[in-house]
Amino acid sequence: MSMTRKSTIIAGWVLLGLVLILPSNGLAGDEEEDWPRLTVVAEGKMNVPPDKAVLSFAVETVGVKLTKVQQKNQERMARVLEECRKLEIASEFIQTTSLNVIPEYPPRPRRSQGGSLEQMIPRIIGYRVIHQVNVEVRNLDIVGKVVDRVLKVGANRFSGISWGLQDAQPHALQVLQLAASKAQAKAETLAQALHLTLVRIMKVQEGGVAVIPPVARHRMARASMAMESGGDASISVGEITVRGTITLMYEIAPK
Repeated sequence: MSMTRKSTIIAGWVLLGLVLILPSNGLAGDEEEDWPRLTVVAEGKMNVPPDKAVLSFAVETVGVKLTKVQQKNQERMARVLEECRKLEIASEFIQTTSLNVIPEYPPRPRRSQGGSLEQMIPRIIGYRVIHQVNVEVRNLDIVGKVVDRVLKVGANRFSGISWGLQDAQPHALQVLQLAASKAQAKAETLAQALHLTLVRIMKVQEGGVAVIPPVARHRMARASMAMESGGDASISVGEITVRGTITLMYEIAPK
């Protein structure tokens, strides 16, 4: 038998083997998809006190000449930043979030029957400059003092307080561990009630972790009252809720 014919025969047997193997692998995958399974979802939750507060302030100035309005805004903001430094808030914890220059216009007149389109063009009569900053305070004992002092020296807008965590990762891991333990306990309880055996875990899926801050109860009016009376603004901190979910999928079999 020639070498060419032997090579052809060998190649044919190899091709036949591949054709026979592929369907069996496909059937194995189909069988795994048809295995009975149990899916459980559980949530882990914990409440922790915040260890930082982010205060949102703004300096707003209005005037006819833009240069003077900007200069006045810068001077007032400089006093705000200086007051933050006096309260030992590092510059890296102070961030400008927006700086807007807004033209001011008079009320638009009604177009008279014989009036021209040029008369309808709005005319700038002044400017409004709004410089907004976020100040991160890590010493929660001075949050009320920061609000009062900053409003007193130059800030005239206060948007509120958002509470947070300097490092949420440890709490996120704890709630995921709690969620996994709850999911496992739930699966074991269901299996026992339904006379099933948990063969193996087929899939683990993390549903994510959410950090939910408390609602700030501080208000601008309360801060103004504290300024007038010379006392600190009243602050209610509350707790941060950390939630995480885990999904477990088990292969099951009857007992």
